[in-house]
Formats: sequence, structure tokens, C-alpha cells
Amino acid sequence: MRRKPLSAPKAVLLTVCLALLGSALVVPRAVRAEGGTVPTRITSDKLRYSPSGQQVVFEGAVRVTREDFVLTADAITVFLGKAAGSSGGKNPQEMDAGRIEKIVANGHVRLERQGRVGTCDTATYLVAQGLFKMEGDPVLTDGKNRLTGEVIKLYAKDNQSEVVGGKNKRVEALFFTPKGAELP
Repeated sequence: MRRKPLSAPKAVLLTVCLALLGSALVVPRAVRAEGGTVPTRITSDKLRYSPSGQQVVFEGAVRVTREDFVLTADAITVFLGKAAGSSGGKNPQEMDAGRIEKIVANGHVRLERQGRVGTCDTATYLVAQGLFKMEGDPVLTDGKNRLTGEVIKLYAKDNQSEVVGGKNKRVEALFFTPKGAELP
């Protein structure tokens, strides 16, 4: 029995969803290095695909669950790159559904990973740079330890982070050490 080929929009949407499921949104190097796939589940109230805007939008109580993290937000938008050699037009067939440029989570963003929690209003993952940027009252907590600022940047490729203060909010770090612990 031969299956009927998918229409271009349906094929692009399916490819985007598969690419998103396998994307490296702040995934530990050990998981990526294994070369295997990691199951990811995305649930939301609504999914909207816009070929002209090159976007896939998950809306309403969005939850992304993987074995290594859980991400929740009011909405998550996936921005797709143009296909190599694209004329720059709005033709959906010129999109490269396997090439995600960035992922933006908006509204009540919460990321839980390895016992640590990050919250903010907007989180942006820039795929090429491996940069996860938290804005809008960002807070990172690890147990009772807490770190906040105006912008928190996590560089996945280098396993580094940067907290930036500004006019409205200075960097604040609160760390708890065991009683009697000697400091150098």
C-alpha cells in the first residue's frame, strides 16, 4: 500500500516538530555526545504554523519534557532558517525546516534541570551561538542559593554563564555555606 505524499506545509510542519524534538536546547554535552536520540514531549493547547513568518508557535500551558529537563511557558516560538540558496522570498518551500535559528519562550518561563531552577518572563535560545538568554526578572536557584540580575546568559557550548546588571536591577548572588566552613 503506497502512502500519499504530504503537502509542502504539512511536510514542513512535521519536519519542524521533529527538528525541535531533537534540538539541543541547553542539553548537556554528555547527552549529545552519545549520538543517540533523546525523547522529547511537547504539550500545548494550540499549535500554529506560519510559513510566511517561518515560525512554529506552541501556545497555552506549553510543557517541554525531556529526560534531562522540563521547560514550561505560556508560549514557545520556533524560528526557522532559510534554505541554502534561497531567493529570500516568502515561499514556504524555501524554508529549511531542519535549521532552527532560535527558540523563544514567553510568559511564566520555568526551566528545571538537575535540581536547579531558572525562571523569567522571556527566554531566548540562539542555536548558532549556543546561547540561552533569560530576561524579565530572571532568577536561577540551586537549593537555597540564588542568583539574579537584569539578564542571565548561559553559554551551552562553553559551559559558562554571565549575569548582567543594569539601571533597574543589579546583580545579586546569595550563597549559603555550611556553618564552620573556612573561607580561603
